[in-house]
Amino acid sequence: MIRRIKLPGWIVIILLLAGITFGINQVVAKVLEESPETNDSNEAKEKVTESSVYPGLNIRTVTKETNLYTLAVSQPYTEKSQINKPINEWVDKQKKEFTTGVKKSKKMLKKNGFRAHLNIQAETEKIADKIYSLQFQAYQITSGANGMTKMKSFVIDLNQNKLLQLDDVFRLNKNSIQDIQKMIRNKLHSNEKISFYIFDDELEKALNKPNNWKWSISHKNVTFYFNEYEIAAGAAGAIKVEIPIKEIKPYLNEKFAKKINVKLPEKENKKEEKEQHTDDYAKLDPDGKYVALTFDDGPHPEVTPRILDTLKKHDAKATFFMLGSQVEYYPEIANKVEEAGHEIGNHTMNHQDLTTLGLPEIKKEVQNSSHIIENATGQTPSLLRPPYGAWNDNVKQVAKQMGRPMIMWSVDSLDWKSLNAKAVNKKVMANVAPGSIVLLHDINSSTADALPRLLTSLEQQGYQMVTVSQLFELWDKKGAGPYYGKVD
Repeated sequence: MIRRIKLPGWIVIILLLAGITFGINQVVAKVLEESPETNDSNEAKEKVTESSVYPGLNIRTVTKETNLYTLAVSQPYTEKSQINKPINEWVDKQKKEFTTGVKKSKKMLKKNGFRAHLNIQAETEKIADKIYSLQFQAYQITSGANGMTKMKSFVIDLNQNKLLQLDDVFRLNKNSIQDIQKMIRNKLHSNEKISFYIFDDELEKALNKPNNWKWSISHKNVTFYFNEYEIAAGAAGAIKVEIPIKEIKPYLNEKFAKKINVKLPEKENKKEEKEQHTDDYAKLDPDGKYVALTFDDGPHPEVTPRILDTLKKHDAKATFFMLGSQVEYYPEIANKVEEAGHEIGNHTMNHQDLTTLGLPEIKKEVQNSSHIIENATGQTPSLLRPPYGAWNDNVKQVAKQMGRPMIMWSVDSLDWKSLNAKAVNKKVMANVAPGSIVLLHDINSSTADALPRLLTSLEQQGYQMVTVSQLFELWDKKGAGPYYGKVD
């Protein structure tokens, strides 16, 4: 027998049902509020595609479109979880940052009818059998302001089923790290499109953390990546620094170089390692007698080869401060200087008095010369000698920004004035002292005439001829300078 519910009972039941309905609505509203999608979540369109890129390497691409955002993510993966994990973690981090940004901007996105966007693309390159380089670029924008670009790279060795670390690819030690840092620094400051935007303090912070470097390698280049705003103003964007294999191969791990078929002839290795000041380089004796001979204004098609021959006979090293305009005419002579193991410095493009120029013109003089020298020799000049030895605050500022110390001299041979071999020798020997930097020019035949006797005289007094950078290592010099060498 069913008992009838009296009026007060119905009121209680109605109130309970209303409470339950309200609670359910609150939960649903909360869920929708936390989702980056609109209330019309069933309108979201998602597409997943799979493809095989290389043996053992696949890629999954997800595209998604909602009323609030669009998304396109390409994500390489392998059969090995230890390889996939760090890749997935980085991609997931970008997606989480994007989702958080969409939540914060939800009201504004709805109001303005603007859709947020996330795009993660991965370029893959085969380096060797089952060794691949992955370069990620993630761009996201969640409001009407500028978006943000981030870079990441991974090098995969499926033969070993691992992600390669920096020390798997390079022979890392204090000196090699310093040399690679110098290469990166010089490349950045010689790029006139971005050098103006570089924050030197932030650059140094990034360079001083090799474990955090983002890098990839191919048969042509080693590339280092910097996120937007990481080392420069936003106008520079995300930055790639490409260093040719020719320049960086002395630092490659021998086993890895063999895997990617980069040949490192023993003779070439020893020469380049010596030039790049690795641990195998003979350290200078703090009590030794050293002098740095420097040659300006070349290369010259007749004089420079004569000077190279004489230096070779005496097993002497020197520093050649070259003009970009001369290297343009005689690139093969400049390359012979590099091949002989000598140091190449920058003497600007056209030998103008830099103190008469503004900052942009000074940068242009140095950068143009640097590009030409690098293209001809594969060596990036790390030292700057201002023409006429003339400098002011603007010149020093450019030298500091570009990471290139200004090198002057403590002994002037006056070879340009006397044009006489005996006079050159007499002038140098009367003023030379341990640690001297001697100014000569490899455009005068009289200087080439003077050099055999000059080297013999210096050797008889116990001097060893070294590069300017070797003196700097001995003295532990840093900064823009100017540096003049030592006088008696």
